[in-house]
Amino acid sequence: LLCAGAAMAENEAGAALPDKPASVPDRNVPVSVLHTGEDSIGAKLASELKNAFNTSSLFKLTENDEPKLRLLLKTTPEFPSRPAVGSAYSLVWVFSKSADSLEYLLVHETGVVDMGGIADLAARILERTDGLSVKYAYLFEK
Repeated sequence: LLCAGAAMAENEAGAALPDKPASVPDRNVPVSVLHTGEDSIGAKLASELKNAFNTSSLFKLTENDEPKLRLLLKTTPEFPSRPAVGSAYSLVWVFSKSADSLEYLLVHETGVVDMGGIADLAARILERTDGLSVKYAYLFEK
């Protein structure tokens, strides 16, 4: 395989091709997370999401009035009599051009999470948000 790779790195004249990787555009997508709910697992999920977006180099957690992806998270205890068992959540991704304009619904999902699954769910939501930011990148163009 190494020989084949070296052979492919030469052009027809026998000279080595220059090693100039394509530059990757800087993606620092503005996002905000709005949580509604009073259950502790939902609050922990919202906190984990905000922390994940804040520490990611792909996103900028912001409340500024600028074009951004907004994640609207609504949580409630899965069982009202046992709120520590799990939390049902509804998550909606919208694009907001500004505070004075209508928001565009992108996608939504619902599910149930327990305290042990919060980190995995937050990572999956971050990954899905990244995919949406690429898919709808044209909305951020000026």
